[in-house]
Amino acid sequence: MKVVIPSELVALGQYLPRFLGLVGERLWFKRLDQLDAAQHRSPFNWKIISDYHWLEMAIGFQHDVLMKEGVLRPELVDELIVAALKFAASTVEIHARLSPLGQKNLEGRLRDCLKAETSYASLFLELDLAQRLMDAGFDVSFADMEGTGQFDLLFGKDSFVGEVECKSQSADAGRQIHRKDFYRFMEAILPALEVQRAACRREVLLITLDTRLSPSTSDQARLLTAVRSILADGARTSFAGGGFVLERLNFDAVVPDQSMSGPEALYKACGTAFGANTHISGGLTAEGGCLVVMRSKREDDTSKPLLEAMRKAASQLSGQRPGFIAIQDHGIAAADLMLPHVQRRAAILSLALYGRYGGSHVTATYVTAFGAVILRNGVLGTPAFAVLNPVPKFPLNPADASSLLALMSDETYTGSTEPLSSETISPGVRR
Repeated sequence: MKVVIPSELVALGQYLPRFLGLVGERLWFKRLDQLDAAQHRSPFNWKIISDYHWLEMAIGFQHDVLMKEGVLRPELVDELIVAALKFAASTVEIHARLSPLGQKNLEGRLRDCLKAETSYASLFLELDLAQRLMDAGFDVSFADMEGTGQFDLLFGKDSFVGEVECKSQSADAGRQIHRKDFYRFMEAILPALEVQRAACRREVLLITLDTRLSPSTSDQARLLTAVRSILADGARTSFAGGGFVLERLNFDAVVPDQSMSGPEALYKACGTAFGANTHISGGLTAEGGCLVVMRSKREDDTSKPLLEAMRKAASQLSGQRPGFIAIQDHGIAAADLMLPHVQRRAAILSLALYGRYGGSHVTATYVTAFGAVILRNGVLGTPAFAVLNPVPKFPLNPADASSLLALMSDETYTGSTEPLSSETISPGVRR
């Protein structure tokens, strides 16, 4: 199929009622009410909603605007809202062209995503990539959704035909401390943080865990009790419990001479002081406050689950034509895709897949991020990079799969940091 999505705001707005109809209006508004109530409970819940559920909130907000104003308003639109509107439009148009089986499967996925911890991330990757392939002139079919293959997308143009399997990787995969669990922990100690701030102390509470942070509040009970106690106690500076150690530190002594121009500077300073694999939250003013830093003695290993996902994706490709694996990272921003260590990890794992784990039929792995979009002059772009197979089973001209291989370079990224100096890496921005 080939689907053309309008770029005009008025036309995009017309898809919203139809999109909600596919999900089920009652289910949609019930879930939106839950998310809205959660984000107003605390700043920590707001962070969870903004990181994981921006797509639902964006569509819900714009639907409210449409119902009240009769039309969407440009001054209330940013790049994430444009991405959400285009996702809704693509969903509606693709659904209309699927077989009855495909339509049923898509409707089921829309409802499942509404309840999922990772929200619409996986479906967003699949439909967004499909739409961008169609925008580039490829004919696309949804093999897995239609029950004709184990991979997600079959795309072709002229004599070229390729396959794509999409994998959306959770930000927490392989990590000892999960981001959602940390923010929920922070919400649980919020009253104690407010009492500490009233004491006019500028502090860091360093929490070192022996292993992982349990998602269960009952398992966290001893830790929560100890944290509340040490925050209230102006004299006690440390506490060792079963599986954790707490240290109350003077912020200005630990991170001296830090005016903190923004969150990035604060995270960098704390990473230098306490290690890279830390979670940081809380608040500081000139009068007082507490920054909570949580870390684990056990190292994170994000490479293992990523390699497992890539091997699973390779097994789902048919091996009969050029295959591509699209990886979507849920835990990084657009600019992070150009960081050398991000590209290097993807290159190492991809080359291992091609050479050691039976992935010779994989032409390239394609790496992007959930919500990593750029809006310029009304055109939505998605930063990404591709790791090419140096000895592919199916050699091809990059122009044959231009949307995945011949990527458009962007001065915002190439001017700020040099990518991995190898012909294996192809950075750029999809449009």
